[in-house]
Amino acid sequence: MISAPSCSVLVSSCDAYSDLWTPFFTLFFRHWADCPYPVFLGANQAHYDHPLVRTINAGTDESWSTNLRFFLNQLDSQYVLLVLEDFFLVNRVPTETVSEHLSKLDALGGTVLRLFPNPPPQAPVQGYAGIGRIHRCAPFRVSAQAAIWRRSALLALVRDGETAWDFERKGTLRSRSRPDGFYCTYKRILPYVHAVEQGRWLRGAARRFGDADIGCNLEARPVIARWPSLRKTVHSVLRNISNRTEGLRLQSLPGGCPCRESRS
Repeated sequence: MISAPSCSVLVSSCDAYSDLWTPFFTLFFRHWADCPYPVFLGANQAHYDHPLVRTINAGTDESWSTNLRFFLNQLDSQYVLLVLEDFFLVNRVPTETVSEHLSKLDALGGTVLRLFPNPPPQAPVQGYAGIGRIHRCAPFRVSAQAAIWRRSALLALVRDGETAWDFERKGTLRSRSRPDGFYCTYKRILPYVHAVEQGRWLRGAARRFGDADIGCNLEARPVIARWPSLRKTVHSVLRNISNRTEGLRLQSLPGGCPCRESRS
């Protein structure tokens, strides 16, 4: 019998976001009570006290990517399901589906399988239902959205000193030297809501989770004001339209086509 590939869940964080750990893990274990993978929290010096969570301490907070590299090097699993601490689960996670998708990524010898289709893939993968190929030139080919990564391949993409946004933008450019191996599901396998952006609560998330009795502390960080929130929403809609339009264009083009810059 062929053994299943090994995988860990890594919640990449830092001490400045420790106020989100309680609501994050409250919802994580509420909606994924049968998670079959060991769960790790990446932090600086702080620890999170939970019997099912192992904290990895990177020490001084140098940069998002430097921390991530340290966390990854402490794991020994072949794959890592990378999640950020401000992705709050809102529905049950289908464990069997996650495991099936991990096996598909392993069978394909791929680099990454994104479990949240934002943006979606460009072409279905024959024989692998539910997942699609991300074109070499696609915007946000490298993304901080929740995804299963081959750990060694993720380490090869990470560069010290980068923010999460640098990782998405510059990592996407670096990934273009790899014609294949980047995949995404067509449906949301990890059903979550992005709760915090640039250190501030998103207004909808603050309303949704503030009174949910999950340990949210809305005093620990500000809520985005109404008009900046509206501008962010408009910008996000325009960006998604632009990236999806570019994705549709790429569906009819070969992998070696000239690439355009993505909107961020």
